[in-house]
Amino acid sequence: MSIELCKWYNNARSPVLLMIDDLANTWVDTNKDGTLHLGDDWGYHKNEKNSSFRYLNEMILKDFPQLKVTFFVPVGVRVGMLLKPLLTQVSEPMNADEGSKEFFKSIHQHPNFELAYHGTTHGKVGQRAVDFIQEWALFNSVDEALDTIRKGKDIYQDVIGINPSGGKYCGYTSNGYSDESIDQSGFSWWCRYWNRGISDGGKQEICGNDHNPLTNFDIKRFGSTAVIDIPSTLSGSILNGVLHRETTMKGIAKRVLKKILIRWKLREITYLLEHQLVISVQEHIAPSRDDGKRQSPNIFDDRKSLRGIFHYLEDKKVWYCTGSELADYVNLRDHVTVERINENTFILEHPASYRDQVISLKFSQYNIFQIRRPDDVIMDVREGYVNLPVMEGEYSIMKGGIR
Repeated sequence: MSIELCKWYNNARSPVLLMIDDLANTWVDTNKDGTLHLGDDWGYHKNEKNSSFRYLNEMILKDFPQLKVTFFVPVGVRVGMLLKPLLTQVSEPMNADEGSKEFFKSIHQHPNFELAYHGTTHGKVGQRAVDFIQEWALFNSVDEALDTIRKGKDIYQDVIGINPSGGKYCGYTSNGYSDESIDQSGFSWWCRYWNRGISDGGKQEICGNDHNPLTNFDIKRFGSTAVIDIPSTLSGSILNGVLHRETTMKGIAKRVLKKILIRWKLREITYLLEHQLVISVQEHIAPSRDDGKRQSPNIFDDRKSLRGIFHYLEDKKVWYCTGSELADYVNLRDHVTVERINENTFILEHPASYRDQVISLKFSQYNIFQIRRPDDVIMDVREGYVNLPVMEGEYSIMKGGIR
């Protein structure tokens, strides 16, 4: 009987992550009346009525308690899009006051959420929206980037009490100094590219050079510290064109063909599942911008699409996780090896720092049997796999019946 490490925790087909950009201490007054309307808020209004965080929880997450969310937070004063904005934008650092600090910290402490790093200001505004420069494209040296990251991490630590484990390039934009700045800053994971590729309408500089989906949609590493590169593989808006009701002849035809069109759209997810690749759904916390344009994808415009995606995944064998949970398992998987002592005994070779973390093992035999751990606790092996704590000592395969 052979024993292998499972690619993903719990022997899942794929990990599933909901990643939401730009949760920030910011809001945009789209109606120019000083009051909060749905879609205006990026996090400034916390859990108030019409806030984006409340909308996310009540309109999307409530029906999917298994979902986990990684929020990417610009920790400082998040700039707008224009030097002379059309709409008023209010923005403060995430540690501006005790109420703000309590709000952001409570999110990170929730078992289904985490806050990841998304720069300080997000970038630099210009005369026009197209003149906006994303944060990591601004740096003219590694030292300059490191200095800004240090300041941003200080804000994050002031609120959360620890350093961020991972993050994402603003606008997926970087330059020749960017990767080294992440590598030297102590992040364990990062999102570098919009991995749908240039065939999906993206620019090559934000999509990377890997157009092989079997590797482009999978975990990679970069830098001297082997930072885990988590791919961004799915837009939360993929079902919008199918689910939105229309009264035109084209819209009526779409409704007639709705099931076929939904299956066609969901083929992107099916492909990821079939090849055990990462399903990371990308969104923004709000559509509002100070130039009056609508930011997409966003949780308001994509609510029905997101619900369709997660309903589709409900009966699939997937692992719902945050970016940090995914990185932790990948690091464990890459540093543990199974050493057979004999036919019925094995040990898990591992560095001491990975002790007591849980690794998933799969066996070539699918009949039900048991594993006796080094601490004499007995665990059942069902459907050919088991989740075991990494311990010193021997694990014994017991081929007898279940207790």
